[in-house]
Amino acid sequence: MKVIGIDLAGKPKNPTGVYILNKEKRGLVLYTDEEILEVVRRENPDLIAIDAPFQMPKSGWWRDSDLALKKAGFRPLSPKFPGMQPLVRRAERLLKLLKPYRVIEVFPRATEKILGLQKAERANQHIYDAMLCALTGKAYLEGKYRALGKQRIIIPL
Repeated sequence: MKVIGIDLAGKPKNPTGVYILNKEKRGLVLYTDEEILEVVRRENPDLIAIDAPFQMPKSGWWRDSDLALKKAGFRPLSPKFPGMQPLVRRAERLLKLLKPYRVIEVFPRATEKILGLQKAERANQHIYDAMLCALTGKAYLEGKYRALGKQRIIIPL
């Protein structure tokens, strides 16, 4: 089983964390969509788990899945929040490029809380979040997950 977790940055000038989870575990910091696609093509994962809203709400500030996260005790940001809008647009573009692959939307703060994990002080935040994404993807492939709301944000059991 090979899972790639992606902590996607809203803009390519900012660091995106990528974590490859299989027999050997590896974290990377990348910037452009092309760099991300190069790693995905080379690794050919069974699943890609991305921390980013995949679309805007149809109306209002929240998607059904965001509200389900809030109801479960987590604190997602609205995709319509000004700082989140570039991230949503980038995620939408990246999803089109990742069409041949299985891709899920995840929320790493939920994974961190559910699994009782904590970032080591010296760890890179982006790689750590990407690792949480990959762990969520692993739980998904093992059938140990919940899918929240219509958009199916995946969190581990």
